[in-house]
Amino acid sequence: MYTFKLSDLLTYDDIVIQCHDHPDADTISSAFGVYHYLKRQGKSARMVYSGFSKISKRNILLMLEWLNIPLEYVKHADEFPAPDVLVCVDCQYGQGNVTKIAAKAVAVIDHHLQVLEDDEFDLGVIQPHLGSCATLVWDLLREEYFDFAADKDIPASLYYGLMTDTNDFSEINHPLDKDMRDELQVYCDRGIVRRLRLCNLTLDELEIAGVALLRNFTCFNNRYALFKSEFCDPNILGFISDIALQVDTVELCVVYNLREGGARLSIRSCSREVMASDFVEFITKDVGSGGGHREKAGGWIQKEEIDELGMTIDEYVKTKTAEYFDSYDTIDTTEQSIDTSGMKKYTKKPVPRGFVLSSEVFPEGTPLLIRTIEGDSNILASPEVYLMVDMEGEVDLMNAEEFRAYYRPCGELDGCEHEYEPVVKNENTGEVKELKPLLKCYFSEGEAPIFASALTRNTKVFVDSVPNGYLHGEPGDYLIIDCEDLNDIDIISESVFEMSYKEVE
Repeated sequence: MYTFKLSDLLTYDDIVIQCHDHPDADTISSAFGVYHYLKRQGKSARMVYSGFSKISKRNILLMLEWLNIPLEYVKHADEFPAPDVLVCVDCQYGQGNVTKIAAKAVAVIDHHLQVLEDDEFDLGVIQPHLGSCATLVWDLLREEYFDFAADKDIPASLYYGLMTDTNDFSEINHPLDKDMRDELQVYCDRGIVRRLRLCNLTLDELEIAGVALLRNFTCFNNRYALFKSEFCDPNILGFISDIALQVDTVELCVVYNLREGGARLSIRSCSREVMASDFVEFITKDVGSGGGHREKAGGWIQKEEIDELGMTIDEYVKTKTAEYFDSYDTIDTTEQSIDTSGMKKYTKKPVPRGFVLSSEVFPEGTPLLIRTIEGDSNILASPEVYLMVDMEGEVDLMNAEEFRAYYRPCGELDGCEHEYEPVVKNENTGEVKELKPLLKCYFSEGEAPIFASALTRNTKVFVDSVPNGYLHGEPGDYLIIDCEDLNDIDIISESVFEMSYKEVE
């Protein structure tokens, strides 16, 4: 999956793994994973951090003690002997949140937006769509066939790293984060993780939460509130969010604090009209990254990007939140049907698609979890339900009658790659199968036409099939409606639409 592999580090002898200053659980667990991989390969390595002061946070000190993590403090980084390679984890070399240590070569393993030029580091990988750097290290370890069952300290540290960076998993978005959570909870000592979690709040942090709750900006028209806290652990932001959302006049709350290089966000929503994951995508677009689900989400805003806009982060959060409520149109099909009189008719092109019968993946009646880049869904395996993988790696369900009526077998399925290959999990046993090797190639013929039109603005479509949310489309996406069933509504990307449909003459 990645051009960089942990085995690339084995060509070096003197290896130092660096956490960012004021280390949190994510940077420490990520460094620990790399350290243990090198140790198992017979390499000698050191884990270090620097900054103005040593670690004092209670849960981090206990994490180091209970999981046997050999993290060293470097007080005078300018006197530190240059290693053959310096591996920066959960940070990027020379940036504001990491003390610069001279090195003969630099590797970067990070999940924040890339701020370095490609020639500023020698090797590494940066994946800003992931919820934690621990997830990235876990995936790199998997590619090296790392045995997570051999030492419970490793899965426990990575699991805790993801937990703390995603506010107790409530802000998970990417399927790789979910995959790591599901796999490592089997191997790690959950008792230690639970004890660390319960040591996460100090009296000082309780005071930070109280002050933040008192200093708020509330918009009663759109029922949202903004809270700015002092620097604190990301979990404290979630703690503040959960309390704030209990206010009767608040349906959306945004809690943030300033950090080195930007700001951390925690979002909560109990509004039908605003999904937290949708909002955080809007507020971080082009300036950061974020993810989560309908009720809870989290994100990061890059200070350099905000500076270029000529704004402070405070101004940006306030302005962008207000803009959100004017940024989209709403279509509520639960109250009235969409007028299709101005929409053109299209029919599907004979594009090859990959199909597999759900009961051929696991036996009939098995509860299945289908995981894709867009999220999870649950079904029972059945000889009446086919799974279809589209060109973007999404999985659609199709009943057997419709499949037999409109699809015919064709040649080999092409080997297109997706950001994340969809998998199916047997909920009874935990066994996971990747769909791609199981797919057979079919193309459509004579399928019923659809009405379609391109969206010109961000649009939310409320439909009965999504009772706790809405379909979301951006300008250029297509709203499509089945001509024979006007309640069968979907939104697809422009690229998929153009490859899949042709206008009816």
